[in-house]
Amino acid sequence: MAEAVEFLGIDSKQFDNFFRSAAEFNSLPRSEGRGRLYFDSEELTAWKKDYDSRVFNLGKKEYARCLDFALAMHFRGYVLSDWGTGRQREFGQKVSNWVRGQLGELGLSHFCRERLGVEVELDFEMRKEIVPQDILSIERDGTKRKPRYTIAVKSSKPKSAYLVLGQNEVELPERKSHVYILARVDLPDDHLLSIAPESITELLRSQQHFSLYKDKIPQLRPIPCEIAGFAYIDELEKTNSIPGQEFSGLRYVKQSGKLRRSLKDWNKVFS
Repeated sequence: MAEAVEFLGIDSKQFDNFFRSAAEFNSLPRSEGRGRLYFDSEELTAWKKDYDSRVFNLGKKEYARCLDFALAMHFRGYVLSDWGTGRQREFGQKVSNWVRGQLGELGLSHFCRERLGVEVELDFEMRKEIVPQDILSIERDGTKRKPRYTIAVKSSKPKSAYLVLGQNEVELPERKSHVYILARVDLPDDHLLSIAPESITELLRSQQHFSLYKDKIPQLRPIPCEIAGFAYIDELEKTNSIPGQEFSGLRYVKQSGKLRRSLKDWNKVFS
């Protein structure tokens, strides 16, 4: 397993989730005792090639656009609560969730442009009401039009094994979509520290413990975004839980490995 993780170049927990819960690999690993698992190298090679084709690095300008949106949402007083609870998320978590969500949409725009030859118009406007559709228009060969399907992009962390949607996102007529796309965005938890490392250094250099972490203050680096696939609304599964997580109510889910990923399927949505 350690060799497989190193070969794929992904986090060990991410790999563990992918083969145990996400159905990312067609065959299960075989065991020969002593707690050791063996994976098929040809399958891993094919999976890595396909995975790499779905990952796009998002740069500083794209991050800035998403942070601008997140801060606008925060300062206009938009409340973001945990699913199924009344607990409001604190500032850092709210901003990270909004930034990750918008980065996922920008990752999709890269995918459409580079894999499908299509330009998509995203909605980054501030609106009073929830706007469920993330794609405003599609442009191919100089012709712009509205999408044939209503489309929603759901962003999550790289380790996520499932596309997960709340009931309102699927059941309310004004919010549901024909197509739900999963984007897995590798946004560092400490991304806000990376915006102005010089200012942080200037502020803290005279403090008692500065020497312990001065070399660990992060720099803003490209942010990988994987467009993991999509599901039509009637392909979602209704459940109260997924491996490792109990929900407070019903959710609509789909294992990431069972999402549609072929260029044929993508071209049908964006044709």
